Amino acid sequence: MRIAAIDIGSNSIRATIVETTPDGAYRVIDDEREQTRLAEGLAERDSLSAEAIERTLTALERLLALVRSHKADVVRAVATAAVRSAANGQDLARAAEERLGLTIEIISAAEEGRLAFVSAARHFELAGPVVVMDIGGGSLEVVRATGREIERIESFPLGSVVMSERLTDARRPIPPEELKDLRKHVRRELRGRFGHPEPVALVIGSGGTVTTIAEVTAKARREEFEDLQGYEFTQADVVHRIASLAEMDQAARAKVPGLPPYRADVIVAGMVVVREVMRLFSANRMAVNTQGLREGLVLDMLARADVAPETVDRMVAVRDFGVRCGYDRIHAQQVARLALSLYDGLALPRGRDRELLEVAATLHDVGYYIDYAKHHRHSRHLIAHASLPGLTPRERDLVATIARYHTGAMPKLRHDEYARLGPEDRARVDLLGGILRLADGLDRGRVSRVRDLRVMRSAEAVTIEAVSTDDLTVEVYGALKKSDLLAHALGVPVQVTGVRE
Repeated sequence: MRIAAIDIGSNSIRATIVETTPDGAYRVIDDEREQTRLAEGLAERDSLSAEAIERTLTALERLLALVRSHKADVVRAVATAAVRSAANGQDLARAAEERLGLTIEIISAAEEGRLAFVSAARHFELAGPVVVMDIGGGSLEVVRATGREIERIESFPLGSVVMSERLTDARRPIPPEELKDLRKHVRRELRGRFGHPEPVALVIGSGGTVTTIAEVTAKARREEFEDLQGYEFTQADVVHRIASLAEMDQAARAKVPGLPPYRADVIVAGMVVVREVMRLFSANRMAVNTQGLREGLVLDMLARADVAPETVDRMVAVRDFGVRCGYDRIHAQQVARLALSLYDGLALPRGRDRELLEVAATLHDVGYYIDYAKHHRHSRHLIAHASLPGLTPRERDLVATIARYHTGAMPKLRHDEYARLGPEDRARVDLLGGILRLADGLDRGRVSRVRDLRVMRSAEAVTIEAVSTDDLTVEVYGALKKSDLLAHALGVPVQVTGVRE
């Protein structure tokens, strides 16, 4: 079955076409966007302009042609803040019905927030207090939840287009006093509903403004990711972007790497809103959900059709990727098992690093898919560009770099992928890469002889006993040869012996 979801927003229209798969999931087969600026001038007139309505109908006509070319079985179009708040919003809906045969559903602010949350819940492990925000051109939706249970949804007329129209001229450099007034306005609106809420460590954000912040931040950090799903930026990143972009005119902003020219006049106001939401909840980090409302709409449609996809399982996706690369499943499982046993034996924290180690160990040899020579480098390239749900871009890059050092040279600052990591992440690569490197050595013969590991750690050395019913000469040799990185990371010698029981 093919499903088409059309999101008629205040700034643009997006159409996503998906095809369900036999396992109850789905895959995107097309995704298209048309900029319409439907909310342009809405704050002044309280109604949609004739020009904006015509632009929107023309765009819908093109998108519907695309939908029909894919032979979608079900089509659902929803309109959000601009149509919802405009005095003549129903005029657009009637025109779409009469001219295009398209029924437009004008959804409530609460439904808009719920759909954004549904998408976030599919991609992120929600636990404890959590905030999901979705910012469009006309409105901002903020969802407060505990785990996967929504507590409240609030909507504000704080979209990027609407806020830009509060400025004298968003196309020119923005005077500091106008930025200050805009911040005060946004802060007042948010505090009026939420007061002084309980802090959260992380806000999950969606919408064009959020993805643009991520794009610009990644470019500024010289990071290259094909997919920014799960990418994180900080309040400081947003503050710095606001300060630099506010001093530019629209033409200069349009040349900033990562900033789409069509957002050059509305991005500063949108960034102010994002920053104030983070400030309200004392959250230093925001994670990007590139899907947002549109995917929530798809998931809702699938649920209505009794084809609800299951929550993404990280390791299932990892193993599926390994299969596509023709990996040695038995060897990968043995190395992952030994790596986790070493990790636990070293009494390291059972947290996210352990999970990243498992992924890296499972995929460390996928580079053989390209070539035997320098396969460790090929592994890094394949993992860094893989679609691995449940991993942020930063985590995917870390996993790729950890896998890269399972063999070959030790990490060096002249290696680009290692040098661009921060000191903390380089230390993680040294430690986790060292564990993986040694675990790979313990399966040197690729016959899974090692049955168990005993790890003794002291201030002077780490001693590892590999236990088996067979002779482990080859495995001990392989492990000792690959113990260099772990010894470097721990700062003590690493000794490996075989115990036959």
